[in-house]
Amino acid sequence: MFNSQCEDYLYFCLRTTIYMKNKILLNLILLFIAAFTLTSCTSTDESCDATYFGGHIINPKQNFVTLSKNDVIIDTIYLDSYNNFIAQVDVMEEGLYNFNHGIEFQYIYFKPKDSILIRLNTWDFDESLAFSGRGSEKNNFLITLYLQNEKEEQNFSPYYNLNSEKFEEKIASSKAMNNFLYEQLKESEIEITPKFDQLAQIAINYPLDRKKEFYPFIHKNRFQLNDYPTVSDTYFDFRKNVDLNQEEFISFAPYYGYVSSYINVISYKNKQVDSNQTVVVLNTIIDNITVERLKNMLLRQTIYNDFREANLTCAINKEALEIFNDNCTNEGFLNQINALAADCDEITQNDNIDDFEVLSTTNEILKINSIIKNKKAVIYFWSPTIISPSMLVKKIKYLELKYPKLVFVGINMDPTELSNKVNSKLRNQYSLPKTSSAHNFVKSLEPRTILIDNKGIVTNSFTYLTSPNLERQLTLLDEK
Repeated sequence: MFNSQCEDYLYFCLRTTIYMKNKILLNLILLFIAAFTLTSCTSTDESCDATYFGGHIINPKQNFVTLSKNDVIIDTIYLDSYNNFIAQVDVMEEGLYNFNHGIEFQYIYFKPKDSILIRLNTWDFDESLAFSGRGSEKNNFLITLYLQNEKEEQNFSPYYNLNSEKFEEKIASSKAMNNFLYEQLKESEIEITPKFDQLAQIAINYPLDRKKEFYPFIHKNRFQLNDYPTVSDTYFDFRKNVDLNQEEFISFAPYYGYVSSYINVISYKNKQVDSNQTVVVLNTIIDNITVERLKNMLLRQTIYNDFREANLTCAINKEALEIFNDNCTNEGFLNQINALAADCDEITQNDNIDDFEVLSTTNEILKINSIIKNKKAVIYFWSPTIISPSMLVKKIKYLELKYPKLVFVGINMDPTELSNKVNSKLRNQYSLPKTSSAHNFVKSLEPRTILIDNKGIVTNSFTYLTSPNLERQLTLLDEK
């Protein structure tokens, strides 16, 4: 168990700082106390042999934080009444872990016997995140690098217009900045283990190598060239240092993002004129990826993305689905994708919507056609575990204002206490009673959106509130 005196002292200090009005002073004192408390173990203190995780969350979205590794939850830690949390955690090996709060997550690197505190504001989750305590330096480096790469991603588009030589210079400059941050970490004289160095090299290089993979395609398309731009003989030398089958880093976004992009790049180059691109990508994954978990993730992502990118039809390519079913060994992924295919088959485009039952917020069972009768309707299925209630409210209010002739009907597939925030701010909110036939076409629990004209005919059986094509489709429905 955690040393009770340390715990009491930490909580006292955390609670005291919460009431301070000067936010800058609060931050400094909180981080100082955290670092002092969690690094002040003595060699005779048994609590020093354990690993601790704690912190303070401003504007929490729920009353707990989870710590996980490779998508498996290790611990669930509850916040106290002051939004603090601390616990001894079961970290048996050095490596990358995740902590989740609400629908947000971020990475945390642990070594056994580390004692790490976080402080964050959920209104600005990543940007406000700060680490303190024993083991914090490596994590502050990783979050700084993450934010730098995120900022660069947002501003990088103009550089794809450059010729290949200038583009390589830009990539080299960005890598130099990343390496400068890493050298600063090394100069702090903290221990850099081989495993962390391997992770750091991926974080430094892979987001930029991913851009190098995309450059020939983006440049060619922007300038409508007949051929890809000429690149130097050493342009792709970075590939020599890439291992496509590193199981340890599958859950690390820079690694997974690069591998996924590389697979798509070489698939596109290998595609025959009359072949289906999704089928080509699936076969490329099978030919190149040997780590079972990574192969399953890439197979699932490929067929799922193909489905989501469809504009007006709800369908999964039959050949692609067969390849997926023959090669994926993850039962959960198989169930999800096949449930998605089954959901598609339950609603026919250009046909009448089934008159399914819904449950109102006052527990009255109604038929959907009685709600949308003679109206052009947007029926969106959602869940607070998939989309933030505040984001949903903002999105729907925007759409209602822009398309006042359309009626928006929300159906919550998994009501929780968070649902009340939506029910109090948006009209036409319902859930599904157990007897509703709508369960037949949301088996996958996908947040599907269905568009229906004023005659009750389905004009789009499966789109998303987040689809880039949604507003164009709503405009067509509005003008119909």
